[in-house]
Amino acid sequence: MSRFHFSNDLEIAWVVDDKQMTIGEKRNKLYNYASGLYSLQIDDDDDLCDGWDELIWEALGSRPDCVTYKEKCIINGGYYSSNHSLKYADWGENQDGFDYVRTPFFKDVIRTEIAKSVPVPHIRFGEDHEWSRLIKPFLKTEEHIDKELYYYIHESSDPTERYGLNK
Repeated sequence: MSRFHFSNDLEIAWVVDDKQMTIGEKRNKLYNYASGLYSLQIDDDDDLCDGWDELIWEALGSRPDCVTYKEKCIINGGYYSSNHSLKYADWGENQDGFDYVRTPFFKDVIRTEIAKSVPVPHIRFGEDHEWSRLIKPFLKTEEHIDKELYYYIHESSDPTERYGLNK
């Protein structure tokens, strides 16, 4: 586990391993290590838009349980739109004019105490959807930013290597 402090308000922590741990275990370690009021987890092959931090700081002013937003998905070079919000019952496709819709999960800003209270399943893939189902009942308030803040970037590869299935 490594940590870098930008200021009293922002720190970045990360876990690197040889894929011995499940992705769920890594996510739990990061939440348990977090000391701030809110947490956000960014996958190492993804990105955030310019100015994301100012938009999130502003949204946190009302002290919601979570901050959600639109997501730009680049999958094998193609563009797909996604929206994250508490208003959805579950993850879905082709709803509200978006290719994908998501309930809040670790790509969204969530109160750390709530995130810590719901363990991420110790599985190698699909932990994001499973955890979103588990945490949703605990999230009561939301601020939604109507902008693509998160950039999900995916290039298909051998899942055995990608997820450490041979470990």
